[in-house]
Amino acid sequence: MRAALIAGAVLAGWLAVSPAPAAAQPRPYEEAVAARQAGEPGRAVELLEPWVAANPQDVDARLQLGYALLALEDFDAAEAEFRSVLSVAPDYADAAQGLALIAQRRGAPSLRQRHVYVEGAISDLSQDREGWSEVAAGALLPLSANATSNLRAAYHRRFGVEDIELAGGATVQVSANNWLRMSGSATPSADFRPEWSIGAGVEHRLRDTANPTLVGLDASFQRFPLQDVLLLSPTVTQYFADGRFSLTARGNAVRVDGGSFRFGGSLRGDYFAGERARFFLGAATGPDTDLGVVTETTSLFAGTEFPLARNVSLTASAAREWRDDGLDRNEGRLGLKFGF
Repeated sequence: MRAALIAGAVLAGWLAVSPAPAAAQPRPYEEAVAARQAGEPGRAVELLEPWVAANPQDVDARLQLGYALLALEDFDAAEAEFRSVLSVAPDYADAAQGLALIAQRRGAPSLRQRHVYVEGAISDLSQDREGWSEVAAGALLPLSANATSNLRAAYHRRFGVEDIELAGGATVQVSANNWLRMSGSATPSADFRPEWSIGAGVEHRLRDTANPTLVGLDASFQRFPLQDVLLLSPTVTQYFADGRFSLTARGNAVRVDGGSFRFGGSLRGDYFAGERARFFLGAATGPDTDLGVVTETTSLFAGTEFPLARNVSLTASAAREWRDDGLDRNEGRLGLKFGF
């Protein structure tokens, strides 16, 4: 009995002087979830990527990584995470919802993306006329969580005459499925570009699904040196294959100096091959105002955007245009886009 008392006293003394065990530290998973819920998706990605690499079967962590990447609009990487979750847990509803959200975001104006760009274009004209040229620079910048702005300055040269046009606009998401657009431009000492213009538009998502349908209407008034032009453009865009493809039909109704409307339209298909990788082609017919007077045209066009580096993309396009004034032309356009 005495020996037991002595042993207990020794044990109690040892516990009293021994350091307490450190408090358990939260896993990166819990820290990442807290960061994502606090509006810090970049921090969540930093925590989750090494965790998922070391624990690839942790479907909850992969799900959280997918939603963090979705918040950063890295749609391809987010889609890969959601599909990895579903390959292991086919009934994981949150992962399926994540894929639906990606399709919806691909089918909606981006309000988080920001970039600056430069581009140039050269046109070769028939009848041995002097070619057209154009150089432009612009930016797409977020104004708030639900609004973005766009700015553009362009130098145009037509038949030895030069115009410098300044333009700007904004897109505002007024509800989950509705966007409003506003735009305006000015050309000091205009020769063939609009002296000034003002425009507005609306876009509505009809089908809030993996393959959304969007309808829109744009209207603008343009005051050219030789005439005033009213332009109305209804559009319908349908997405396919979880947002990988889209088809856009656009109508154009042009009214010159209060006269009768002249009508045209275009059809364009886009393939979103990956993040910042896109191909498109289309055809258009109807009235055009490139020279400050309305001319009937028919055109075929195609183009692409693909990444050169992490935040740099190359844009390129080509077009063939047949014009009623006889000045048929071939246009080539090349640009660089810098994301940040």
